Amino acid sequence: MKKILFLLLLPITCFAQSEISNFWEYGNDSRGISTVINDQVDSYMILKDEIEHSFIPILYLKADGTFYSTTTSECGNDCFYYSEGTFKKIDETHIQLQIKESGQAGMCWGESITNTEPRDLGIFEIRTYKDRYDLIKINNKIFTNKKQ
Repeated sequence: MKKILFLLLLPITCFAQSEISNFWEYGNDSRGISTVINDQVDSYMILKDEIEHSFIPILYLKADGTFYSTTTSECGNDCFYYSEGTFKKIDETHIQLQIKESGQAGMCWGESITNTEPRDLGIFEIRTYKDRYDLIKINNKIFTNKKQ
């Protein structure tokens, strides 16, 4: 009975593993993200498909371990928010994010703002769904204890 159950669950496990490995494929393509990465948010939704000509926040994950996220606008005369930093692959389903610089630029009320104070955002669990990935911030102390 255990062998039959294992054989039934094997394709589901393999499919899920394949889907999460797609998260770690880097390229020059952009992905839609629920909001620009910042130190005020504990979860993000990242679309799986590359986006073109869409005016939602975008995320670039690069093979050198850096990221860039920004808002976009149809006409270009808007206030743009951005962040850039580094990410570290902890394991297949966990990522650590650090912001190196963030701010606003463009046609903003007041002036452009740049924050160059490094901020460690912590570790996020990567959850896989049919059309998206969710990054959910986890308690780093609990995660560290599990890994030991």
